[in-house]
Amino acid sequence: MEELTSEQRAALDAVKASRGSCPPAETLVEYEALSADERARHAAHDHILICSRCQLVLLHAAEPKAATSSNLRWMLPLAAALMLGVAVTMVFRSPVGTPAPVLEPVRGAELQLVKPIGTVDTVTEFSWESSIRADVYSVRVTRGADPVWVGRTKLLRIEAPAGVFEAGVEYRWTVSALAGANPDGDVEVRMTSPSRAFTIRRAP
Repeated sequence: MEELTSEQRAALDAVKASRGSCPPAETLVEYEALSADERARHAAHDHILICSRCQLVLLHAAEPKAATSSNLRWMLPLAAALMLGVAVTMVFRSPVGTPAPVLEPVRGAELQLVKPIGTVDTVTEFSWESSIRADVYSVRVTRGADPVWVGRTKLLRIEAPAGVFEAGVEYRWTVSALAGANPDGDVEVRMTSPSRAFTIRRAP
């Protein structure tokens, strides 16, 4: 992966700072057990929507090995470790005859947009960083509440369409990590980045 410029690194740091502190691990376990309607009313809902780290904790919690309440004893330390952004490997005792679950190291847990961000001269491509396993990435650009363009790729960048984005107009974009081998088929959203805005500078 190409080295980030100082401006791009500053933009990534700003995204991390804007999401605020993550809720306690117990709160994420409580949130994971709620229905969709109950989650929307939960105090941590707005934070979780834009925090890839919390989304990763919930992703692990939704996997089959985390589906029963008896496994909450390993969900809590996993959530706490991910809040700190550290690698974690955990092995726990299981009943006789049952293999103990072994969690692979998790590093980073970020899906971060790189460019375009802010006021730019032109938009030729969209690029991002990801440590999330994904078969396909979906890029979505909106103008206010209206969708403008959606593209899918297996890479960490995608060419911007020509003649779509107007100068002097603010657009926002997100990237979703998808599970599914077919870029044109139905897939499962594993994680979505926080949105970032860009505006093409008007010609003098």
